Amino acid sequence: MRKGYSLIEMLTVIAVMAAIALPLSRLSKVILYDVPKSLKLVECNTSMLNILTYMKKDINSAAGFPESFDKYTASERCLLIEQQKKVICYLVEQEEVSRIIIGKEVEITWRIPDGKIEWQVWRKNNAGYAVEIKKYTELKSYNHIEKKMENSYLYFADAYSEAVN
Repeated sequence: MRKGYSLIEMLTVIAVMAAIALPLSRLSKVILYDVPKSLKLVECNTSMLNILTYMKKDINSAAGFPESFDKYTASERCLLIEQQKKVICYLVEQEEVSRIIIGKEVEITWRIPDGKIEWQVWRKNNAGYAVEIKKYTELKSYNHIEKKMENSYLYFADAYSEAVN
């Protein structure tokens, strides 16, 4: 009776294990790398869509877009929205966007680690009438940055809608 395996048996086992390991390594790459990356992307996009829901509501009921109010000055990082009884400020700081009702505490803060939101107030005769908002998610892939889920939105102030109609 033999104790052990022959060289041919061992080589056969190694060849079979290599044939099985190759597809499993691709599958494990997808499970360990691509799925969490996709979940992070979807989570960031969901947060940005939530921000846009608030912004749309605020802009649609806006009386105007002042260039400064209190200690805030409108810029690419600060959007001021004047409503009938309050002024709302959207402020981008590092990886967060805050909605502030000026004169009160920060109302809501959203965390968007890889998300980017940019806005530009459209003005005519020095009065703002609309806001163009661009949003996207930056993904770092190897040596370059990719923009994913890139969209652009245009919201008109209520005061402009009434003037047009």
